[in-house]
Amino acid sequence: MLAVFDCRMPLEAEKMLQREGHATLRLPPHPNLPAPVASHTDMLLFFSGDSVICTREYYRTAESQIHAILRHCKKTLCLSDMEIAPVYPADILLNAATVGEELFCSPTHTASEILREYPPQKLHAVRQGYAKCSVLPVGKRALITQDPSIASAAKAAGIDTLQISANGISLPGYSNGFWGGIASFSPYEEIDRIYFCGNLEQHPEGQAIRSFCLSHGKRPISLGGFPLLDVGTIFMI
Repeated sequence: MLAVFDCRMPLEAEKMLQREGHATLRLPPHPNLPAPVASHTDMLLFFSGDSVICTREYYRTAESQIHAILRHCKKTLCLSDMEIAPVYPADILLNAATVGEELFCSPTHTASEILREYPPQKLHAVRQGYAKCSVLPVGKRALITQDPSIASAAKAAGIDTLQISANGISLPGYSNGFWGGIASFSPYEEIDRIYFCGNLEQHPEGQAIRSFCLSHGKRPISLGGFPLLDVGTIFMI
């Protein structure tokens, strides 16, 4: 598989992914986003069932990387005419979370190219604008999140949900990071591993997370000995 992630991902983590047999690709920063999250994949791309969605402006910045992704996952490119801006909520255009066939997002601020792919009964409006940042999918019917609005919506949709605290995740420039941002997610092909950027065992709730992953047939793998680091999701495609 191809692992797609922030250009500032620790080299230690990238090398471990390569030793696992995966190719790797680093994304360049978006010119409009704050430096700490400018290369976060979950801010820059959305992997829909039929296409990879990004904005026209970011496509001009990352054309070669995006075409490498398209060749690998054999999807078409969908360019949004809307543009990402540095201040919330204009930065969450593509920050929607998929868990199986369900979509969690703030619909008012989500790209129309994403919304039109989901029927109303599969679209769950949540207060948390950084939905993908906040959701760590664990298979098609389970997720981990620190956000109460997402946890409530997921449980109502019949999704097994582990709600934990937002503490213990590093994101330089901010007080803390998000659970979705520290881990891998495979939007197209189910795999039996979830990769964590950093050492899951160092986190106070690491054992609960490990047990939850294992209960859903997913083996958690720590990519390095450093504390958990939010790199804006490692997409496995």
